Amino acid sequence: MKNSTKELIMNTAWKHFSMYGYTDTNLERICKDAGITRGPLYYYFKDKEDLYRQIVIRETDKMTEEYETILKSDGPLMDVVEKIMHLCTIYNPLLQRANNITSPDVPKIEETDALNIHVLELIDARFRKARQAGQVKDGTDILEMIYFLYTFALGIVTYDEKMNLGGEKSFYDKELAIKIFLKSFKEQYAK
Repeated sequence: MKNSTKELIMNTAWKHFSMYGYTDTNLERICKDAGITRGPLYYYFKDKEDLYRQIVIRETDKMTEEYETILKSDGPLMDVVEKIMHLCTIYNPLLQRANNITSPDVPKIEETDALNIHVLELIDARFRKARQAGQVKDGTDILEMIYFLYTFALGIVTYDEKMNLGGEKSFYDKELAIKIFLKSFKEQYAK
């Protein structure tokens, strides 16, 4: 019972932090939407920052598992790259915001930095493995491949967060963006 209440609070708060950001999220609204009083919230979480921190860490752990599953697989390079791009396009909006902190009012969660570093290390290792397996064009710079992937993925995530705000816009097609990226990536780097 206790864990289900904590999960209810965390899931409701995740939605609020994802939609409104840290500063504009209100604990009173979270409690109302979760159908609880403040008592259970303060039983599990010291304050708003503690709640935010625990949610960001939970989401970071989930994303770490997903990236590890993709990047430690033995499939063809282009299959791995496509899966990475799809994961980027559904990238948790809460983590997007936690990674792009510009306000001193928003707590810094070091685990998001650790996730980024870990993912880049995994990508580097996977691309090197693909080169050893003969899946990468001769003379290809692995760091250039990483920059290309990261820049494009960041562009998709940033566009969705800043311009599209998660809504459906007829001029924005994530699948088309991924298709264009994969074609270009394959032409430049993959055999």
